[in-house]
Order: sequence, then C-alpha cells, then structure tokens
Amino acid sequence: MYVVIRRTRLSGSAEEVVRRTRDHIVPLVDRRPGFRGYCAFVTEEGNTALSVGIFDDKDAAMQADQRVREWIEANMRDLMPEAPEVVAGETVFDSIAHAQGQMTDRQQALFIVVRTYRGLPGQAEAMHSAVSQHTLPAIMDAPGFRGFYAFRDEAAPDRAISVSLFDSREHATHSHEEVLSIMREQLGEMAYREPQVTMGETAVLAAV
Repeated sequence: MYVVIRRTRLSGSAEEVVRRTRDHIVPLVDRRPGFRGYCAFVTEEGNTALSVGIFDDKDAAMQADQRVREWIEANMRDLMPEAPEVVAGETVFDSIAHAQGQMTDRQQALFIVVRTYRGLPGQAEAMHSAVSQHTLPAIMDAPGFRGFYAFRDEAAPDRAISVSLFDSREHATHSHEEVLSIMREQLGEMAYREPQVTMGETAVLAAV
C-alpha cells in the first residue's frame, strides 16, 4: 500500500476545514480506484491540519492527491494559505482492525498518533527489526488498536513515518509511551533520536 500525509497550517476556522473536507475532499478520494482509507484531524494545538490517505499503489495515490491539491487551491486558500508539507511512501508495515467510517460528528472518532523518525541511514535495518519483532506486536496487541502504517519518505530516505490509530486518546497515548520505551531499549546504543510526534482526534474517517 502507499500512504500520503499532508500537513497544512490553518489560518481560519477548524470547523469549516472539517466541513469542507467531509463534503468535498472525501468524495474526491474515496471514489478513486485503489482507495483504501482516508482520515483527517486538527492537531491538539488547533493550528495545523493533517490528512492521511491510503491507496493500493503510488499511481492511485498520486492521482488522488493531484485532485485534492487542485480542489484546495481553488476552494480552501482562505483557510489554508500556505503550501502543505507532503510526505509519502510505500508501506513497510501495515495492519488494520475494525475498519469503519466517520462522516458525521455523531459517529465515534478515533485517535491518531503520527511519529516521524529522522537520521535513519545508519540504523534502518536495526529499526526495521525492532519494529517487526517488538514494536508492531506491542501496538497490535494493545487495547483499542484500530490501525498501523509505517513507511519511508520517498523524498527523504532518512525519514520514516508511522501512523497509529486507536479508539481513544487514553489507549493511544499509553501505546505511544510503550513504543518509545521499546525503541529506546532496542536502539539506544545507536544514538536513537526521539521522534517528532503529532496527535489528535479524527474529524473525518473514510474506509473501504
């Protein structure tokens, strides 16, 4: 599978960003060939929006991303005046449980944690081993687990990104702390760097 994450600074109402995303952006992507899933959330600080799109392959992802880019340029520059930061890549790990949709405020939201790891060239193999043998099993067995994706950024190979989805903030943060503990233990001797972390409650979630 192929993942595209867009991170965009907000200059207007987060509620209006969510409304336009639900009403216009989701229909642009969830009808595309190769669509697997899409979610969007505003960070807990309230000044940045992130979206995560998941597709069968790169071609499907890039075609959908181009449609989204064009629509935002024409219809959302009042709320998102700056160009987004985009990271994308083919999944190295992926797992999902209990796929569901969330298209209204009445449906249960999930909680998402995005971790960005940098400076990987010298420890990529060790990190892959740590994730496959220790981190991923711990995440999947954790209470409230709903999904996990991890990939290397194609534009910056020294950067890896993981996306974890849980049914509540409590379960997500508990798993996050466990992940950090595991990675420190497994990679500490290799000057392991703490990841950049972004988290929030999903406002939009669409899945096949």
